[in-house]
Amino acid sequence: MQATLRSLGNIGLSLGVTLSASLAFSQTDTTKALHEKLTEGIARMESSCAEDIKKYCSTVTPGEGRMLHCMQAHDDKITPRCAHDLHEAALNIQLAADRLKEVENACRDDIAKTCGTTQPGQGRLAACLAANKAAVSQNCTEAVQKLESSATR
Repeated sequence: MQATLRSLGNIGLSLGVTLSASLAFSQTDTTKALHEKLTEGIARMESSCAEDIKKYCSTVTPGEGRMLHCMQAHDDKITPRCAHDLHEAALNIQLAADRLKEVENACRDDIAKTCGTTQPGQGRLAACLAANKAAVSQNCTEAVQKLESSATR
């Protein structure tokens, strides 16, 4: 449980930045689905952990991982449902972070080569890659497909 909380705390901030950048970079159906999936998991976790948070961490100011650190300090006392939902949220966040990083790495050259003159933002780069699908590398295509599959599972 402690590893799950630590993992969630460590990747939560970086994923938030990555996902925010990805959503600003590419408002595609995939990123929207991924955002919704992660948001639902976090909402489920917040709901199932509400009593534990109230009981053990009510004096903690939320933000910057403080709530997760408080939960980590009390991980031997939280309810099994809270522990389960924390674990599930951590797994989904880690998978999303891994898939987004794969897409970033696999498509970097394709974006530079095929869409280098395209203004980033509001899905323009994603639209450029989609419009030039035949010119996009197999590695980029596979990385995007893996991201899409993880967003819809």
